[in-house]
Amino acid sequence: MLSTLRAATFIVDTQHPQADDTNPGTLLLPWATISHAVETAIAGDSVLIRTGTYHEHIVFANSGSSENGPIVYSGYKNEIPIVDGTDVQESQNGIIIDKDYIVLQGLEIQNWQGNGIWITHAANTILNDCEVHDITFGIGVSDGSHDFQFNRVEVHHFTFYGFDVSPSGGADCYNGTFNNCIAHTGNDPEQNVDGFALGHGSQHHFTFNHCITYNVYDGFDISSAQSTLNACLAYNCGNGCYKLWQDQLELVNCIGYNGNITVVELDWDGEPGKSSLTNCTFFNSGTFTIWIENAADTLNMHNCIVAGGDNIGLAFEQPGIGNYIGDYNLFQNDNPSRAIAVAYSDEFSISQLADSSWNSYSGQDAHSLTTEMDTDIFMAPADNNLHLGANSPALDSGTSVGAPEIDFDGKARPVENGYDMGAFEYGLSTGIKNTENTTDHYSLFGNYPNPFNATTRIQFNLPKSEQVQLTLYNIRGNKIRTLINKQLTAGQHTIQWNGLDDQGNAVASGIYFCKLECANMQQVIRMILEK
Repeated sequence: MLSTLRAATFIVDTQHPQADDTNPGTLLLPWATISHAVETAIAGDSVLIRTGTYHEHIVFANSGSSENGPIVYSGYKNEIPIVDGTDVQESQNGIIIDKDYIVLQGLEIQNWQGNGIWITHAANTILNDCEVHDITFGIGVSDGSHDFQFNRVEVHHFTFYGFDVSPSGGADCYNGTFNNCIAHTGNDPEQNVDGFALGHGSQHHFTFNHCITYNVYDGFDISSAQSTLNACLAYNCGNGCYKLWQDQLELVNCIGYNGNITVVELDWDGEPGKSSLTNCTFFNSGTFTIWIENAADTLNMHNCIVAGGDNIGLAFEQPGIGNYIGDYNLFQNDNPSRAIAVAYSDEFSISQLADSSWNSYSGQDAHSLTTEMDTDIFMAPADNNLHLGANSPALDSGTSVGAPEIDFDGKARPVENGYDMGAFEYGLSTGIKNTENTTDHYSLFGNYPNPFNATTRIQFNLPKSEQVQLTLYNIRGNKIRTLINKQLTAGQHTIQWNGLDDQGNAVASGIYFCKLECANMQQVIRMILEK
Protein backbone atom coordinates (compact mmCIF):
# COMPACT_ATOMS: atom_id res chain seq x y z
CA MET A 1 0.00 0.00 0.00
CA LEU A 2 1.30 3.47 -0.92
CA SER A 3 2.10 5.88 1.86
CA THR A 4 -0.01 9.06 2.04
CA LEU A 5 2.30 11.04 4.31
CA ARG A 6 2.33 13.91 1.84
CA ALA A 7 1.10 13.28 -1.74
CA ALA A 8 0.79 17.00 -2.46
CA THR A 9 -0.43 18.57 -5.72
CA PHE A 10 1.26 21.70 -7.06
CA ILE A 11 0.39 24.04 -9.93
CA VAL A 12 2.79 25.63 -12.43
CA ASP A 13 1.33 28.41 -14.59
CA THR A 14 3.80 30.68 -16.36
CA GLN A 15 0.99 32.82 -17.80
CA HIS A 16 -0.64 33.60 -14.47
CA PRO A 17 -0.15 37.29 -13.56
CA GLN A 18 0.98 36.35 -10.02
CA ALA A 19 3.11 33.34 -10.96
CA ASP A 20 6.27 33.18 -8.85
CA ASP A 21 8.47 30.36 -7.62
CA THR A 22 8.18 31.74 -4.07
CA ASN A 23 4.43 31.04 -4.14
CA PRO A 24 2.92 27.95 -2.48
CA GLY A 25 2.20 26.41 -5.93
CA THR A 26 -1.59 26.60 -5.80
CA LEU A 27 -4.10 27.38 -8.51
CA LEU A 28 -4.43 30.98 -7.30
CA LEU A 29 -0.74 31.39 -6.45
CA PRO A 30 1.11 29.08 -8.84
CA TRP A 31 4.78 28.54 -9.47
CA ALA A 32 6.27 30.18 -12.54
CA THR A 33 8.67 27.46 -13.74
CA ILE A 34 8.78 23.72 -14.17
CA SER A 35 12.40 23.87 -13.01
CA HIS A 36 11.29 24.93 -9.55
CA ALA A 37 8.74 22.11 -9.50
CA VAL A 38 11.31 19.42 -10.26
CA GLU A 39 13.54 20.75 -7.50
CA THR A 40 10.70 20.65 -4.98
CA ALA A 41 8.42 17.69 -5.67
CA ILE A 42 9.09 14.41 -3.90
CA ALA A 43 7.72 10.86 -4.10
CA GLY A 44 3.93 10.79 -4.29
CA ASP A 45 3.57 14.41 -5.41
CA SER A 46 1.82 15.59 -8.56
CA VAL A 47 2.72 18.70 -10.52
CA LEU A 48 0.03 20.05 -12.84
CA ILE A 49 1.39 22.34 -15.54
CA ARG A 50 -0.92 24.82 -17.18
CA THR A 51 -0.84 25.83 -20.82
CA GLY A 52 1.95 28.08 -22.02
CA THR A 53 5.44 27.91 -23.48
CA TYR A 54 8.21 27.10 -21.01
CA HIS A 55 11.69 27.93 -22.29
CA GLU A 56 13.44 25.69 -19.78
CA HIS A 57 15.96 22.88 -19.67
CA ILE A 58 14.61 20.43 -17.07
CA VAL A 59 16.62 18.02 -14.89
CA PHE A 60 14.91 16.17 -12.07
CA ALA A 61 16.20 16.53 -8.51
CA ASN A 62 14.24 13.78 -6.76
CA SER A 63 13.00 10.26 -7.41
CA GLY A 64 9.63 8.78 -6.72
CA SER A 65 9.50 5.38 -5.09
CA SER A 66 7.60 2.10 -5.10
CA GLU A 67 6.52 2.78 -1.51
CA ASN A 68 5.25 6.36 -1.79
CA GLY A 69 4.49 6.47 -5.49
CA PRO A 70 6.00 8.18 -8.52
CA ILE A 71 6.34 11.91 -9.03
CA VAL A 72 3.83 12.86 -11.72
CA TYR A 73 4.31 15.87 -14.00
CA SER A 74 1.21 16.38 -16.10
CA GLY A 75 -0.56 18.90 -18.26
CA TYR A 76 -3.41 20.49 -16.31
CA LYS A 77 -6.69 18.81 -17.34
CA ASN A 78 -6.77 18.98 -21.17
CA GLU A 79 -4.20 21.76 -21.44
CA ILE A 80 -0.92 21.10 -23.26
CA PRO A 81 2.14 22.90 -21.89
CA ILE A 82 5.08 23.27 -24.30
CA VAL A 83 8.72 22.85 -23.30
CA ASP A 84 10.55 24.84 -25.97
CA GLY A 85 14.29 25.00 -26.55
CA THR A 86 14.31 28.24 -28.53
CA ASP A 87 17.06 30.52 -27.17
CA VAL A 88 17.80 28.19 -24.22
CA GLN A 89 21.57 28.32 -23.67
CA GLU A 90 21.90 26.04 -20.65
CA SER A 91 21.65 22.76 -22.56
CA GLN A 92 20.79 21.35 -25.97
CA ASN A 93 18.58 18.70 -24.33
CA GLY A 94 15.02 19.49 -23.33
CA ILE A 95 14.22 17.11 -20.46
CA ILE A 96 16.74 14.82 -18.75
CA ILE A 97 15.30 12.05 -16.58
CA ASP A 98 18.02 10.58 -14.38
CA LYS A 99 15.81 9.69 -11.41
CA ASP A 100 13.49 6.73 -10.77
CA TYR A 101 9.69 6.57 -10.77
CA ILE A 102 9.08 9.67 -12.86
CA VAL A 103 5.85 10.09 -14.88
CA LEU A 104 5.46 12.67 -17.66
CA GLN A 105 2.11 13.04 -19.37
CA GLY A 106 0.42 15.45 -21.74
CA LEU A 107 3.52 17.51 -22.54
CA GLU A 108 4.77 18.87 -25.85
CA ILE A 109 8.54 19.18 -26.30
CA GLN A 110 9.94 21.07 -29.30
CA ASN A 111 12.86 22.94 -30.86
CA TRP A 112 15.86 21.31 -29.15
CA GLN A 113 19.26 20.82 -30.77
CA GLY A 114 19.88 17.64 -28.78
CA ASN A 115 17.31 15.21 -27.38
CA GLY A 116 13.76 16.19 -26.70
CA ILE A 117 13.83 13.73 -23.76
CA TRP A 118 16.94 11.90 -22.51
CA ILE A 119 16.49 9.07 -19.98
CA THR A 120 19.69 7.90 -18.29
CA HIS A 121 20.41 5.70 -15.25
CA ALA A 122 16.66 5.66 -14.58
CA ALA A 123 14.14 2.98 -13.64
CA ASN A 124 10.35 2.89 -13.88
CA THR A 125 9.91 5.90 -16.14
CA ILE A 126 6.46 6.37 -17.71
CA LEU A 127 5.66 8.71 -20.60
CA ASN A 128 1.98 9.14 -21.45
CA ASP A 129 0.46 11.19 -24.27
CA CYS A 130 3.52 13.29 -25.03
CA GLU A 131 4.53 14.83 -28.36
CA VAL A 132 8.16 15.54 -29.26
CA HIS A 133 9.00 17.31 -32.52
CA ASP A 134 11.37 19.54 -34.44
CA ILE A 135 14.44 18.21 -32.70
CA THR A 136 17.75 16.58 -33.63
CA PHE A 137 17.13 13.47 -31.52
CA GLY A 138 13.72 12.41 -30.25
CA ILE A 139 13.59 10.30 -27.08
CA GLY A 140 16.79 8.55 -26.00
CA VAL A 141 17.13 5.86 -23.32
CA SER A 142 20.60 4.79 -22.12
CA ASP A 143 22.97 3.80 -19.33
CA GLY A 144 21.10 0.82 -17.93
CA SER A 145 17.67 2.46 -17.76
CA HIS A 146 15.02 -0.22 -17.36
CA ASP A 147 11.37 -1.04 -16.70
CA PHE A 148 10.11 1.96 -18.63
CA GLN A 149 6.81 2.34 -20.47
CA PHE A 150 5.83 4.76 -23.23
CA ASN A 151 2.11 5.06 -23.98
CA ARG A 152 0.71 7.03 -26.92
CA VAL A 153 3.88 9.03 -27.46
CA GLU A 154 4.46 10.68 -30.84
CA VAL A 155 7.84 11.88 -32.17
CA HIS A 156 8.14 13.60 -35.52
CA HIS A 157 10.38 15.88 -37.56
CA PHE A 158 13.68 14.65 -36.14
CA THR A 159 17.13 14.44 -37.68
CA PHE A 160 18.55 11.12 -36.39
CA TYR A 161 15.96 9.06 -34.50
CA GLY A 162 12.49 9.13 -33.07
CA PHE A 163 12.99 6.62 -30.24
CA ASP A 164 16.38 5.16 -29.36
CA VAL A 165 17.40 2.71 -26.63
CA SER A 166 21.14 2.04 -26.51
CA PRO A 167 23.58 0.50 -24.05
CA SER A 168 26.33 2.82 -22.88
CA GLY A 169 28.76 3.04 -20.01
CA GLY A 170 28.83 -0.76 -19.77
CA ALA A 171 25.16 -0.91 -18.72
CA ASP A 172 22.46 -2.47 -20.89
CA CYS A 173 18.88 -1.31 -20.92
CA TYR A 174 16.07 -3.83 -20.50
CA ASN A 175 12.33 -4.29 -19.93
CA GLY A 176 10.86 -1.51 -22.03
CA THR A 177 7.33 -1.34 -23.42
CA PHE A 178 6.03 0.88 -26.24
CA ASN A 179 2.24 1.06 -26.58
CA ASN A 180 0.59 2.92 -29.48
CA CYS A 181 3.67 5.04 -30.11
CA ILE A 182 4.42 6.67 -33.44
CA ALA A 183 7.63 7.97 -35.03
CA HIS A 184 7.40 9.67 -38.37
CA THR A 185 8.86 12.19 -40.78
CA GLY A 186 12.60 12.28 -40.52
CA ASN A 187 13.96 15.65 -41.55
CA ASP A 188 15.97 13.86 -44.26
CA PRO A 189 14.68 10.29 -44.69
CA GLU A 190 17.42 9.60 -47.23
CA GLN A 191 20.07 9.66 -44.50
CA ASN A 192 20.36 7.10 -41.69
CA VAL A 193 17.42 8.22 -39.59
CA ASP A 194 15.50 5.61 -37.56
CA GLY A 195 11.94 5.57 -36.34
CA PHE A 196 12.50 3.11 -33.49
CA ALA A 197 16.07 2.01 -32.75
CA LEU A 198 17.37 -0.44 -30.17
CA GLY A 199 21.16 -0.15 -30.19
CA HIS A 200 23.68 -2.97 -30.31
CA GLY A 201 24.67 -4.78 -27.14
CA SER A 202 23.23 -7.35 -24.79
CA GLN A 203 20.14 -5.36 -23.84
CA HIS A 204 16.96 -7.39 -23.85
CA HIS A 205 13.20 -7.74 -23.37
CA PHE A 206 11.40 -4.98 -25.23
CA THR A 207 7.82 -5.04 -26.45
CA PHE A 208 6.19 -2.90 -29.12
CA ASN A 209 2.39 -2.98 -29.26
CA HIS A 210 0.58 -1.21 -32.12
CA CYS A 211 3.48 1.12 -32.92
CA ILE A 212 3.81 2.93 -36.24
CA THR A 213 6.66 4.51 -38.16
CA TYR A 214 6.83 6.06 -41.62
CA ASN A 215 8.79 8.51 -43.76
CA VAL A 216 12.12 7.56 -42.18
CA TYR A 217 15.20 5.69 -43.44
CA ASP A 218 14.85 2.59 -41.23
CA GLY A 219 11.56 1.94 -39.48
CA PHE A 220 12.19 -0.54 -36.66
CA ASP A 221 15.94 -1.11 -36.17
CA ILE A 222 15.88 -3.86 -33.53
CA SER A 223 19.20 -4.84 -31.94
CA SER A 224 17.95 -6.28 -28.66
CA ALA A 225 17.35 -9.90 -27.75
CA GLN A 226 14.03 -11.38 -26.65
CA SER A 227 11.91 -8.61 -28.12
CA THR A 228 8.43 -8.71 -29.66
CA LEU A 229 6.66 -6.48 -32.14
CA ASN A 230 2.90 -6.96 -32.05
CA ALA A 231 0.62 -5.40 -34.70
CA CYS A 232 3.21 -2.81 -35.72
CA LEU A 233 3.28 -0.90 -38.99
CA ALA A 234 6.23 0.48 -40.95
CA TYR A 235 5.98 2.03 -44.39
CA ASN A 236 7.58 4.50 -46.79
CA CYS A 237 11.09 3.79 -45.52
CA GLY A 238 14.14 5.02 -47.44
CA ASN A 239 15.99 1.80 -46.64
CA GLY A 240 14.08 -0.88 -44.73
CA CYS A 241 10.93 -1.24 -42.69
CA TYR A 242 12.20 -3.86 -40.18
CA LYS A 243 15.91 -4.48 -39.46
CA LEU A 244 16.42 -7.44 -37.12
CA TRP A 245 19.86 -7.95 -35.58
CA GLN A 246 19.55 -10.03 -32.44
CA ASP A 247 18.29 -13.36 -31.08
CA GLN A 248 14.71 -14.34 -30.21
CA LEU A 249 12.97 -11.57 -32.11
CA GLU A 250 9.30 -12.03 -32.91
CA LEU A 251 6.98 -10.15 -35.26
CA VAL A 252 3.26 -10.95 -34.98
CA ASN A 253 0.49 -9.33 -37.05
CA CYS A 254 3.01 -6.80 -38.36
CA ILE A 255 2.77 -4.93 -41.65
CA GLY A 256 5.52 -3.40 -43.73
CA TYR A 257 5.30 -1.87 -47.17
CA ASN A 258 7.11 0.50 -49.51
CA GLY A 259 10.63 -0.24 -48.34
CA ASN A 260 12.99 1.34 -50.84
CA ILE A 261 15.54 -1.48 -50.40
CA THR A 262 13.95 -4.04 -48.06
CA VAL A 263 10.84 -4.62 -46.02
CA VAL A 264 12.45 -7.11 -43.62
CA GLU A 265 16.15 -7.86 -43.22
CA LEU A 266 17.98 -10.19 -40.86
CA ASP A 267 21.28 -8.40 -40.34
CA TRP A 268 24.37 -10.19 -39.08
CA ASP A 269 25.63 -8.99 -35.70
CA GLY A 270 28.38 -11.62 -35.34
CA GLU A 271 26.29 -14.08 -33.33
CA PRO A 272 23.62 -16.55 -34.52
CA GLY A 273 20.08 -15.38 -33.89
CA LYS A 274 16.52 -16.46 -34.56
CA SER A 275 13.69 -14.31 -35.88
CA SER A 276 10.07 -15.47 -36.05
CA LEU A 277 7.46 -13.95 -38.35
CA THR A 278 3.83 -14.95 -37.78
CA ASN A 279 0.76 -13.64 -39.62
CA CYS A 280 2.64 -10.71 -41.10
CA THR A 281 2.12 -8.89 -44.39
CA PHE A 282 5.16 -7.60 -46.28
CA PHE A 283 4.61 -5.76 -49.53
CA ASN A 284 6.36 -3.73 -52.22
CA SER A 285 10.11 -3.64 -51.76
CA GLY A 286 12.61 -2.12 -54.15
CA THR A 287 15.26 -4.86 -53.92
CA PHE A 288 14.42 -7.57 -51.34
CA THR A 289 11.10 -8.10 -49.62
CA ILE A 290 12.89 -10.32 -47.05
CA TRP A 291 16.69 -10.53 -46.94
CA ILE A 292 18.81 -12.86 -44.77
CA GLU A 293 22.42 -11.70 -44.63
CA ASN A 294 24.11 -14.67 -42.95
CA ALA A 295 23.37 -18.39 -43.02
CA ALA A 296 23.82 -18.60 -39.23
CA ASP A 297 20.71 -16.51 -38.61
CA THR A 298 17.48 -18.50 -38.56
CA LEU A 299 14.19 -17.35 -40.03
CA ASN A 300 10.97 -19.02 -38.85
CA MET A 301 8.03 -17.81 -40.95
CA HIS A 302 4.42 -18.99 -40.92
CA ASN A 303 1.08 -17.54 -42.11
CA CYS A 304 2.86 -14.64 -43.79
CA ILE A 305 2.29 -12.87 -47.10
CA VAL A 306 5.38 -11.88 -49.10
CA ALA A 307 4.28 -9.89 -52.12
CA GLY A 308 4.90 -6.98 -54.48
CA GLY A 309 8.69 -7.19 -54.68
CA ASP A 310 10.31 -5.37 -57.58
CA ASN A 311 13.33 -7.70 -57.57
CA ILE A 312 13.64 -10.67 -55.15
CA GLY A 313 10.91 -11.79 -52.77
CA LEU A 314 12.88 -13.93 -50.27
CA ALA A 315 16.66 -13.63 -50.57
CA PHE A 316 19.34 -15.74 -48.87
CA GLU A 317 22.63 -13.90 -49.23
CA GLN A 318 24.78 -17.00 -48.59
CA PRO A 319 24.52 -20.61 -49.84
CA GLY A 320 22.36 -22.99 -47.85
CA ILE A 321 18.82 -22.80 -46.54
CA GLY A 322 19.15 -24.90 -43.39
CA ASN A 323 18.45 -21.69 -41.46
CA TYR A 324 14.92 -21.38 -42.88
CA ILE A 325 11.79 -22.94 -41.38
CA GLY A 326 8.61 -21.89 -43.13
CA ASP A 327 5.16 -23.04 -44.16
CA TYR A 328 1.61 -21.82 -44.82
CA ASN A 329 2.92 -18.68 -46.50
CA LEU A 330 1.67 -16.90 -49.60
CA PHE A 331 4.20 -15.72 -52.20
CA GLN A 332 3.72 -13.23 -55.01
CA ASN A 333 6.42 -11.16 -56.69
CA ASP A 334 6.21 -8.45 -59.31
CA ASN A 335 9.34 -10.05 -60.80
CA PRO A 336 7.90 -13.59 -61.02
CA SER A 337 11.20 -15.18 -62.01
CA ARG A 338 12.88 -14.29 -58.68
CA ALA A 339 10.38 -15.20 -55.98
CA ILE A 340 13.16 -16.83 -53.93
CA ALA A 341 16.93 -16.64 -54.46
CA VAL A 342 19.69 -18.54 -52.65
CA ALA A 343 23.15 -16.97 -52.97
CA TYR A 344 21.97 -15.48 -56.30
CA SER A 345 22.69 -18.80 -57.99
CA ASP A 346 19.74 -21.03 -57.13
CA GLU A 347 16.66 -19.03 -57.99
CA PHE A 348 13.00 -20.05 -57.99
CA SER A 349 10.15 -18.46 -59.88
CA ILE A 350 6.55 -18.23 -58.75
CA SER A 351 5.72 -21.18 -61.00
CA GLN A 352 8.56 -23.22 -59.46
CA LEU A 353 7.15 -22.54 -56.01
CA ALA A 354 3.75 -23.63 -57.27
CA ASP A 355 5.04 -26.90 -58.76
CA SER A 356 6.86 -27.83 -55.52
CA SER A 357 10.38 -27.30 -56.90
CA TRP A 358 11.17 -25.03 -53.96
CA ASN A 359 9.72 -27.54 -51.49
CA SER A 360 11.86 -30.32 -52.99
CA TYR A 361 14.95 -28.11 -52.77
CA SER A 362 14.39 -26.78 -49.25
CA GLY A 363 12.03 -29.21 -47.52
CA GLN A 364 9.96 -26.18 -46.52
CA ASP A 365 6.69 -24.49 -47.55
CA ALA A 366 4.86 -27.73 -48.24
CA HIS A 367 1.51 -25.98 -47.65
CA SER A 368 2.48 -22.55 -48.92
CA LEU A 369 0.69 -20.96 -51.85
CA THR A 370 1.47 -18.67 -54.75
CA THR A 371 -0.39 -16.26 -56.99
CA GLU A 372 0.60 -14.16 -59.96
CA MET A 373 -0.95 -10.77 -59.12
CA ASP A 374 -1.06 -8.71 -55.93
CA THR A 375 -4.64 -7.81 -56.83
CA ASP A 376 -5.47 -11.48 -56.31
CA ILE A 377 -4.50 -11.08 -52.64
CA PHE A 378 -5.40 -7.61 -51.44
CA MET A 379 -8.40 -5.34 -51.56
CA ALA A 380 -6.58 -2.40 -53.19
CA PRO A 381 -2.78 -2.83 -53.25
CA ALA A 382 -2.28 0.26 -55.41
CA ASP A 383 -3.69 2.27 -52.50
CA ASN A 384 -1.76 0.23 -49.92
CA ASN A 385 -5.01 -1.25 -48.63
CA LEU A 386 -3.67 -4.67 -47.69
CA HIS A 387 -6.89 -6.10 -46.31
CA LEU A 388 -7.67 -9.39 -48.00
CA GLY A 389 -9.88 -9.44 -51.07
CA ALA A 390 -13.02 -11.52 -51.32
CA ASN A 391 -11.33 -14.26 -53.34
CA SER A 392 -7.84 -14.03 -51.86
CA PRO A 393 -5.93 -17.34 -51.72
CA ALA A 394 -4.92 -16.30 -48.19
CA LEU A 395 -8.46 -16.92 -46.89
CA ASP A 396 -8.71 -19.94 -44.57
CA SER A 397 -5.27 -21.11 -45.79
CA GLY A 398 -3.13 -20.51 -42.70
CA THR A 399 -2.26 -22.81 -39.86
CA SER A 400 -3.75 -22.50 -36.39
CA VAL A 401 -0.46 -23.56 -34.81
CA GLY A 402 1.08 -20.46 -33.24
CA ALA A 403 -1.47 -18.13 -34.85
CA PRO A 404 -2.48 -15.06 -32.79
CA GLU A 405 -6.00 -14.87 -31.39
CA ILE A 406 -6.68 -11.46 -33.00
CA ASP A 407 -5.53 -9.71 -36.16
CA PHE A 408 -3.98 -6.29 -36.81
CA ASP A 409 -7.39 -4.60 -36.54
CA GLY A 410 -8.27 -6.44 -33.34
CA LYS A 411 -10.73 -8.84 -34.98
CA ALA A 412 -10.86 -12.34 -33.49
CA ARG A 413 -9.25 -15.17 -35.44
CA PRO A 414 -10.53 -17.22 -37.16
CA VAL A 415 -13.60 -15.57 -38.66
CA GLU A 416 -14.85 -18.74 -40.33
CA ASN A 417 -13.45 -22.17 -41.08
CA GLY A 418 -9.75 -21.46 -40.93
CA TYR A 419 -7.03 -18.95 -40.10
CA ASP A 420 -6.20 -16.46 -42.82
CA MET A 421 -2.65 -15.70 -43.89
CA GLY A 422 -1.28 -12.23 -43.30
CA ALA A 423 -1.93 -9.54 -40.72
CA PHE A 424 -5.64 -9.14 -41.52
CA GLU A 425 -8.39 -11.65 -40.94
CA TYR A 426 -11.10 -11.23 -43.55
CA GLY A 427 -14.13 -9.21 -42.43
CA LEU A 428 -16.80 -6.68 -43.41
CA SER A 429 -14.22 -4.00 -44.14
CA THR A 430 -13.28 -5.95 -47.28
CA GLY A 431 -16.47 -7.88 -47.92
CA ILE A 432 -18.44 -10.61 -46.15
CA LYS A 433 -17.53 -14.26 -46.01
CA ASN A 434 -20.89 -15.46 -44.76
CA THR A 435 -23.65 -13.28 -46.15
CA GLU A 436 -26.25 -14.98 -43.96
CA ASN A 437 -24.67 -13.50 -40.82
CA THR A 438 -24.38 -9.82 -41.68
CA THR A 439 -26.73 -8.53 -38.97
CA ASP A 440 -26.34 -10.91 -36.04
CA HIS A 441 -23.48 -9.18 -34.22
CA TYR A 442 -21.94 -5.82 -33.31
CA SER A 443 -18.80 -5.02 -35.28
CA LEU A 444 -16.71 -1.90 -35.79
CA PHE A 445 -14.45 -2.65 -38.74
CA GLY A 446 -11.19 -1.08 -39.82
CA ASN A 447 -11.53 2.16 -41.75
CA TYR A 448 -10.56 2.37 -45.42
CA PRO A 449 -8.19 3.67 -46.55
CA ASN A 450 -5.89 3.47 -43.56
CA PRO A 451 -3.50 5.29 -43.43
CA PHE A 452 -5.48 8.03 -45.16
CA ASN A 453 -4.82 11.55 -46.37
CA ALA A 454 -8.01 13.51 -46.81
CA THR A 455 -10.99 11.27 -46.06
CA THR A 456 -11.64 7.77 -44.80
CA ARG A 457 -14.69 5.53 -44.51
CA ILE A 458 -15.65 3.83 -41.24
CA GLN A 459 -17.87 0.74 -41.35
CA PHE A 460 -19.83 -0.86 -38.52
CA ASN A 461 -22.62 -3.38 -38.12
CA LEU A 462 -25.61 -3.41 -35.75
CA PRO A 463 -27.72 -6.50 -34.94
CA LYS A 464 -30.74 -4.36 -34.07
CA SER A 465 -32.04 -0.80 -34.17
CA GLU A 466 -30.71 1.27 -31.25
CA GLN A 467 -29.04 4.49 -30.09
CA VAL A 468 -25.48 4.67 -31.39
CA GLN A 469 -22.60 7.01 -30.65
CA LEU A 470 -19.51 7.08 -32.89
CA THR A 471 -16.77 9.29 -31.44
CA LEU A 472 -13.24 10.21 -32.48
CA TYR A 473 -10.36 10.74 -30.04
CA ASN A 474 -6.78 11.87 -30.54
CA ILE A 475 -3.77 9.96 -29.22
CA ARG A 476 -4.02 11.78 -25.89
CA GLY A 477 -7.57 10.52 -25.35
CA ASN A 478 -9.20 13.91 -25.96
CA LYS A 479 -12.48 13.84 -27.87
CA ILE A 480 -12.20 15.68 -31.16
CA ARG A 481 -15.43 14.87 -32.95
CA THR A 482 -18.76 13.10 -32.55
CA LEU A 483 -19.64 11.56 -35.90
CA ILE A 484 -22.94 9.97 -34.86
CA ASN A 485 -25.20 10.25 -31.84
CA LYS A 486 -28.63 8.99 -32.84
CA GLN A 487 -30.89 6.01 -33.39
CA LEU A 488 -29.84 3.76 -36.28
CA THR A 489 -31.46 0.77 -37.92
CA ALA A 490 -30.02 -2.75 -37.86
CA GLY A 491 -27.47 -3.63 -40.53
CA GLN A 492 -24.23 -2.30 -41.97
CA HIS A 493 -23.47 1.44 -41.92
CA THR A 494 -20.67 3.48 -43.50
CA ILE A 495 -19.61 6.91 -42.22
CA GLN A 496 -17.05 9.20 -43.83
CA TRP A 497 -14.62 11.36 -41.84
CA ASN A 498 -12.92 14.27 -43.56
CA GLY A 499 -10.21 14.99 -40.97
CA LEU A 500 -12.06 17.86 -39.27
CA ASP A 501 -12.92 18.28 -35.60
CA ASP A 502 -16.29 19.36 -34.14
CA GLN A 503 -15.43 23.01 -34.79
CA GLY A 504 -14.61 22.39 -38.44
CA ASN A 505 -10.84 22.73 -37.94
CA ALA A 506 -8.43 20.38 -39.69
CA VAL A 507 -6.67 18.06 -37.23
CA ALA A 508 -2.96 17.25 -37.37
CA SER A 509 -1.35 14.12 -38.75
CA GLY A 510 -1.12 11.22 -36.33
CA ILE A 511 -3.02 8.40 -34.67
CA TYR A 512 -6.73 8.70 -33.92
CA PHE A 513 -9.17 6.32 -32.27
CA CYS A 514 -12.76 5.75 -33.27
CA LYS A 515 -15.10 4.38 -30.58
CA LEU A 516 -18.46 2.79 -31.29
CA GLU A 517 -20.79 2.79 -28.26
CA CYS A 518 -24.20 1.15 -27.99
CA ALA A 519 -26.31 0.08 -25.03
CA ASN A 520 -24.39 -3.09 -24.25
CA MET A 521 -21.05 -2.77 -26.02
CA GLN A 522 -18.21 -0.56 -27.12
CA GLN A 523 -15.46 -1.17 -29.68
CA VAL A 524 -12.45 0.89 -30.76
CA ILE A 525 -10.36 1.00 -33.93
CA ARG A 526 -7.14 2.87 -34.63
CA MET A 527 -6.80 5.19 -37.63
CA ILE A 528 -3.77 6.96 -39.09
CA LEU A 529 -4.07 10.39 -40.69
CA GLU A 530 -1.09 11.28 -42.87
CA LYS A 531 -0.84 14.70 -44.51
